Amino acid sequence: MIASRLQRYIFARVLTALGLVIGLFVITILLVDVVEQMRTVGNDVDLSVFRALQLATMKLPALIEETLPFAILIATMISYNALNKSSELSVIRAMGQSAWQFLMPAFALGTLLGLFSMMILNPLGAHLSERFEATRSVLLEKATSGRDLSRSDIFLRQGTDNSQILIHAARVDMSGRTFSDVKFIEESRIFEGARPTQAFRFTRRIDAKQAQLIDGFWQLEDIIENDGQSAPRSMARLAIETDLDPNSLVTRFTSPSTISFWDLPGFIERTRRAGLETSRFGMRFWGLTALPVLYTAMALIGALVCLRLPRLGGTSQLVAAGTGAATALFFLIQFASSLGASGAVPTLIAAWSPALCALFIALTIISYQEDG
Repeated sequence: MIASRLQRYIFARVLTALGLVIGLFVITILLVDVVEQMRTVGNDVDLSVFRALQLATMKLPALIEETLPFAILIATMISYNALNKSSELSVIRAMGQSAWQFLMPAFALGTLLGLFSMMILNPLGAHLSERFEATRSVLLEKATSGRDLSRSDIFLRQGTDNSQILIHAARVDMSGRTFSDVKFIEESRIFEGARPTQAFRFTRRIDAKQAQLIDGFWQLEDIIENDGQSAPRSMARLAIETDLDPNSLVTRFTSPSTISFWDLPGFIERTRRAGLETSRFGMRFWGLTALPVLYTAMALIGALVCLRLPRLGGTSQLVAAGTGAATALFFLIQFASSLGASGAVPTLIAAWSPALCALFIALTIISYQEDG
C-alpha cells in the first residue's frame, strides 16, 4: 500500500512536470508557426493573425507528436531531480523501496504516452494535417494560378520528342494514382518536310471523369474526346500510354505523415497489391508501433541521470550526458529511418532497433547501479 501511494505521488509529480513542459512547447510552437504562416501564406494573401493561428493550430498535434519524446525526457529530469534535491528519494530508499519501484511511474508514463501517441495523437495529427493542407490550398488559390497545391489542382506533363501531353486534374486520392476531373491536351510537333521544327500544334483534348495510373498507361473513364475538327465523341473507357512512374507520383502526392496509424495497414496493402514501393509507409507504421518502447526509454534516461545523491556531486554532468544520449538516440532513429525507408534494411528492424537498444541500455545501467 505504501509503495502504491508513493508511486501515485511520483506519477503525479512527473505528470505535472510533463504538463508544464508541453505547455511551454505548445506556446513556443504556436508563436513560431504563426510567424511562419504570416511570412509564407501571408505573402500571397491577406492573412489575419487569427487565421494564421488557426493554421498553426491544425499543425500543432503533429508537431507535439514529434517533440513529445524530448518533453518526456525533460519532465522526468525535472521531477526526479526535484525529488532527489529535496531528499525524498533518500527517504524512499530508507523505507526499503528499490529504484525499480520508484522508477515504475516513469516506466508506466512512457508506455501510456506511447500508446496514446500511436492510437490517438497520430490519427488526430494526420487528420488535422489534411485539413491544414486543404485550407492552405484554398487560401493560396485566391492568389496563385496554375500551381501544384498539395493534392488538388494537379499539373503533369508527359511526352516524346514528337508529341507531348499536358495533364490537369482537379484532385488526386491518397494513393497518388487515381485522378478526378482530368483534362488531357495533346500536341504534336510540326514538320517541314522531314525536318522537325520547334513548333507544336493542337491534336486533341480529352476530358475524363476519372483517370487511373497503371504501370505503362492511363486508364480513363467517362471521357469526351475533341480534336477540333469533328464533333466531340463520348467513350466509356480509353487507355493512353505513359512513361510516368507510379512510384514517383505516390512519393510526390502522398506523405506517410498524412496517413493515420489506423489507415496505414490498409494503405500499405493496397499499395503493395499495385506493385508499388511501400518502404516509406512501412517504416512509418512500425515506427509508430515502437513509440511505447521509445518513450519508456526516454523516460528512464531522464530519471536515471537524476538518481545520484546530491552530496556526491556531478549531477549536472549526468544531466548533460543524458541530454547528449537522447540527442544521439534521435539522430540514430533518423538514420535508421532513412535506411528503412530506402529499403536497405527491413522496416521492422530499422524502426524497433534504436528504441529497444536505448531501453535495454537504460535497464542495464539501472541493474548495475542498484543491484550490483
